[in-house]
Order: sequence, then C-alpha cells, then structure tokens
Amino acid sequence: MAQVGAKVGAVGLVAVVTLSLSGCGGGDSGGAPDGKKKQAAEKPAAADPKGMGLEMKGANGAVLTIDSVQRFEGGVVTVHGEMRNEGKAALNPDHWTGGNDLSLKNGYSSSGASLADLKGKKRYYPLRDTQGNCLCNRFHTVFQPGDTAPVFVQFPAPPEGTTEVDFAMPTFGTAPVKITVAQ
Repeated sequence: MAQVGAKVGAVGLVAVVTLSLSGCGGGDSGGAPDGKKKQAAEKPAAADPKGMGLEMKGANGAVLTIDSVQRFEGGVVTVHGEMRNEGKAALNPDHWTGGNDLSLKNGYSSSGASLADLKGKKRYYPLRDTQGNCLCNRFHTVFQPGDTAPVFVQFPAPPEGTTEVDFAMPTFGTAPVKITVAQ
C-alpha cells in the first residue's frame, strides 16, 4: 500500500511541476496565447499568396524570390525579384530561357517566364522591344554557388479586373501571384 501512495504522490508532483513549467514559456509569444503570433511570424515566405517575398525553388539549388508584380499605366505588368544559387554546383541559366525563339535572340535571360490568367484562359509572354529583344534581365553565362542576380520581366497586362495570375519560370514550376497597381 505504501508503494501505491508513493506512486500517487509522484504522479501528483509531476503534474504540479508540468503545470508550473507550462506557464513559464521559454520564448516570447508576442503576447498571444499559445505563441500563435510567433508561429505566424516564422511562416516561410513561400506561403505568401500575394507575391511579395514569394520564394520558388528550382532545380539544383536555384531559388527565385518574387518581390513585386505591378500593373503600370499603358498596359504593362512588371515582375521584380531576385535569383539565387543556393546549391553546391554552378547552374546553367540557359534553362530559364524556355527554349523559344525569344530565348535564342536574348541569350541567358528570364525570357522563359510567363503569366497565366486561368480565369481569362490566356497566357502572357515577355514583351519585346522594336529589335525583338526581351524586356527582361540577362544572367551570367554560368551562375556559381552563392551568385545572385536581379530578375526583371515585363508582360502585356491582363484586363483591368484581373488581379491574380500564375507566374511560371522554367525549372521552377508555377506560383499564384497578386497584381498590385504601381503608384
């Protein structure tokens, strides 16, 4: 009987210590119960559906961050972001051109990017200047580990009422982005 009493006492002591420690928290929950505010702040950028800070993971350690997708007067949508090589080997930027006639003229560029308006059932490709050059950035011939480069691509704008499109880049897949109006 003494053993049963000791076990009950030990279980009671463990319960009291557990309840006491659970109120101590070891980190800053930002004043929110159960630390929910902190968890939301640690959410990865890839979960942001608006396009700001959206991360797309490509092949072999390539990471494309979309910082903004903006509509400008004159019927143009501009995508700004950054390409990074977080892998351990050099990357060939030729894969990001899409292998179309525009890529042949523009070399290592982001000419393979596209916007898709799924509701309007239309795909938009990068604009060209009067000489047929892509209105987009060019990359180094070889993208070494740790290299970064800005990404800039201009597209014809979807109709005014269209505020969400899918952005695609070869080897990165597709991600939904929100078009904002430039100010």
